[in-house]
Amino acid sequence: MLTNISNQSYDLNCECNYGNDYICEQSELFIPSAWITITQPCLTVECAVVNIFIITILLRPKNRTPSTILLSSLAASDCLTTILAPIPYLIGYTFNFNNLIIAENSILGGWIWPQLYSNCIILTPLSLTSSGFHMMSVCFTFMLNIQKVIALQFPLWTMKYIGNKATFLAICPFVLIVLGFNTWRTITGNGHFFEGKNGVCCIVKYKSHINGSLLFMNMCLMIITLVIILCTIYICWKLRTLGKNIQIPNVRKNSKKIPNVGENSLTTPNTRVNTPKIPNAEKNSPKTPSVRENSRTIPKTKRNSLKIQNPKTQAKIRRSAFIVIFISVVFILSEVLNYLWTINQSGLLPFSHSLDQLCDSLMILSWQFGFSVNFIVYFIMSAKLRKTLQAFLVKIFRCNKRKKDENIFSNTITSTPNSAII
Repeated sequence: MLTNISNQSYDLNCECNYGNDYICEQSELFIPSAWITITQPCLTVECAVVNIFIITILLRPKNRTPSTILLSSLAASDCLTTILAPIPYLIGYTFNFNNLIIAENSILGGWIWPQLYSNCIILTPLSLTSSGFHMMSVCFTFMLNIQKVIALQFPLWTMKYIGNKATFLAICPFVLIVLGFNTWRTITGNGHFFEGKNGVCCIVKYKSHINGSLLFMNMCLMIITLVIILCTIYICWKLRTLGKNIQIPNVRKNSKKIPNVGENSLTTPNTRVNTPKIPNAEKNSPKTPSVRENSRTIPKTKRNSLKIQNPKTQAKIRRSAFIVIFISVVFILSEVLNYLWTINQSGLLPFSHSLDQLCDSLMILSWQFGFSVNFIVYFIMSAKLRKTLQAFLVKIFRCNKRKKDENIFSNTITSTPNSAII
């Protein structure tokens, strides 16, 4: 996260001609300590690989469901966030190390990088873009929880109206809103920069300036997180109270007609087709009610319950609900530093440079660990993902073994004398 720390020795390079209500400071970026800066790119590679693997598996035609579409969208936004977020810190540490100043008040150590104008106009949009993709991850986590709550509360309505197309159409407005807001932030943010003396990057802001757009974004994040916490509590309560019978339909008098159990069923035969004839001797015997007659005598509410109480479907729904719970818990824990940074920047409490630098040091790492734990959750809960990964590794092992055997065979032939071959 980009920070602008006022430093009197550098303000001499920024002449402010914008009136008394404004101040001009040199833009600075806090670079975390070496072990953090080096760990971030390593986790970036790991997160990118596993998220691309998850997207490839979840977006297969046979695996596409509303939940998998949201999970693949979450994996894509996480992948883009983890790729873009560490770049400014890596550039500052790798290519501008001689220009770094030791941050004396930092708890974990680090440096302050006084940026040049050529650097800040490129790195600031990059940082804002990564922040925008992170906001998309927040929105997708929010949608996962809302979708699961609706599915548990209104299962029949969800199965009828919330499909892949509806899920995709619901994702589009969130993506467009975040992209539009991020574009506006980037344009207005670059408008506050100008080139000072010796090519330094200066930023113009109000004397009582608080990072308005970023603070607003984080306040929205805290509100969304509160909703996610409430949804997670509801899902846990629903799983606990309903036990194995998750899908209890909410049938009303004015609801649309739902097919009977016997219609379009693979297990219930059609009594009108190939019905054996009853002999004359058996005509006077008491009639045994047919399957269709039994289905007519069963109340409508009971028929709807029987329709959806499939053990495989129940297990699938429970597994999907547990995945959403785990993802939500990991998300909340990974955003704790973001909440502390927002409170510190909001002015509700006295501003602390040490807390600000601590959040800047560990925030991206906390995101990346959250992205990695999500893959572990997918791997534990999804049998298809485990089988696919196992098949992929076996294929690679066999391919390497085959190449090794071919090399040994070719070396044997080339080393054998011609006389021995004859």
